[in-house]
Amino acid sequence: MPGIWKRVLALLCAGTILFSCAGALADFSPRYTALEARDGMTAQLSFQLESLTPLSESSLQRVNEWLDRASFLVGTGDSSLMDLSMDGESVFSISQRQQQGLTLTSFGPSNAAYLTDDNTGDMLSLLSDDNWALTNLSRLPAAYAQIASALYDHLQTIVDPKAVPDRTSIKNASASTSYENYLLSAEQMNGAWPDLLGIILPAIKTVLSDQPYLYARVEPLLRSVTFTGECRFKRFLDKENGDMGMQFTGQAEKDGDERKITLFGGWTPNKGGYISLSLPAVSGKNTWKANLAAQLSEKNGLHTLALEGSYTRKLDSISVSGELEATLKNQVTDESEKWTGKLSITMTENKEKTAWTIQPDLTFTDDGLKGDIKLQRKTGNAVTLKGTARLLLTAGAPEAKPISGAKDLRGETAQRIREAAIEELSPLASLLADLFSGLEENERTHLLHDLRTDEWMNGDS
Repeated sequence: MPGIWKRVLALLCAGTILFSCAGALADFSPRYTALEARDGMTAQLSFQLESLTPLSESSLQRVNEWLDRASFLVGTGDSSLMDLSMDGESVFSISQRQQQGLTLTSFGPSNAAYLTDDNTGDMLSLLSDDNWALTNLSRLPAAYAQIASALYDHLQTIVDPKAVPDRTSIKNASASTSYENYLLSAEQMNGAWPDLLGIILPAIKTVLSDQPYLYARVEPLLRSVTFTGECRFKRFLDKENGDMGMQFTGQAEKDGDERKITLFGGWTPNKGGYISLSLPAVSGKNTWKANLAAQLSEKNGLHTLALEGSYTRKLDSISVSGELEATLKNQVTDESEKWTGKLSITMTENKEKTAWTIQPDLTFTDDGLKGDIKLQRKTGNAVTLKGTARLLLTAGAPEAKPISGAKDLRGETAQRIREAAIEELSPLASLLADLFSGLEENERTHLLHDLRTDEWMNGDS
């Protein structure tokens, strides 16, 4: 299960990055912004494969016949929904609704429902055993603008800022013409931290409003850190003396893990910006760092969104890294929008590299956003998957199914929640068994032989 979900999440990650990184998305795609402003969205997906390692040509043909009969639906709104249909009938679905620190997860066709809390995490993430956390980065500029005045007003009650008329370059944004410098000792920072959190945490909660379980982890972590060195805030100002970004440098520890901290970022509306966070260990080689740059341009109705980013995490002997490069173009006319481009995501875990290439060819009309997305996966230097996804994205969330009752799993361990949810995967196992039983014996033997890889034989059930 973890391997499968990481592949699926690679694609979801790509789409999420494209649609969430641009604070100026309204200028990139007026139609998508109007669609997003309505009560939810629904994406209908179908797939065809050109190649898939380790399937032979005949086995690939059988799999494509199954895919011809299958369709996938993903919906967002007050609740989220993922649904798999075969021959027009739903055979498996998962729906989630989050409210006031609780997550209600329901499954179809069993109609069973489970209640979990944010301290443990949502059931779907626990079931997939995956720690991907995607946030709506388009909210960051607004969140910073929301807290900037209160943040620096409070800092001014502790230290006197120094005005520095130096120019600071920020990738893809207009350069900052000056900054205010706030320098605090570790003692001053620790004394101010509870009050600063009262300003910062509401903004973080807004950014993570779609991921309350992630916020439930972030809040206690921030409350428990202790600053161990001098801390500096640089308040970047534009030529009108307006807030456009910041840099924070300092040193802090939690449970004996001491890290240097560098947070740097800035944004110019309708142009672009950059954000980076670096957390190297004070001693040793452990580190965590990530950065993301977005640039928006327009010429003769052609809107271009360019993205690049990287991620690195090293903890003891485990090393994970990722890189993103993307260019999305949108030819805007009065009648429609035409999206093309290329997005590349490369993930490396313990020196094993997986690279996804995604190329959309989509048209936005009054019906919604529709067209084809070419997909390719490389594992090492070998192409291990090529295919096409057909997409139709429309306004309106799918109708939520009624729920009569839910099993209360609040306070249970992650393992206990997984055990309860694993029973709900039985329809998928039954579907797979039915598909295989419908094959002639030699076809079934051939396909099972192709699938008999180490991951298939020795992976999780």
